[in-house]
Amino acid sequence: MTKMVKALVVVSMLTVMLPISPAEACACGGMPDWSRMSAEQVASFVNSIEDGHRIMEAQQGLLPAAPPGYRYTEDYKLVRS
Repeated sequence: MTKMVKALVVVSMLTVMLPISPAEACACGGMPDWSRMSAEQVASFVNSIEDGHRIMEAQQGLLPAAPPGYRYTEDYKLVRS
């Protein structure tokens, strides 16, 4: 009986967790409202994302356009232009 309960718990956890993409998991509650952030805040937030996640999010189009005065580098970090 306890093995069956454990199996059901594992199956239910996988059912809930598998549809979550790594980008969503990384975002910890969703992406911020870019329009309410200053250019410096956007750059700081984007640059603080782990390299692998940042590149993946950029390739999926989840990162904002570079704010005025900034540009993206090859590894999708924001730097002043």
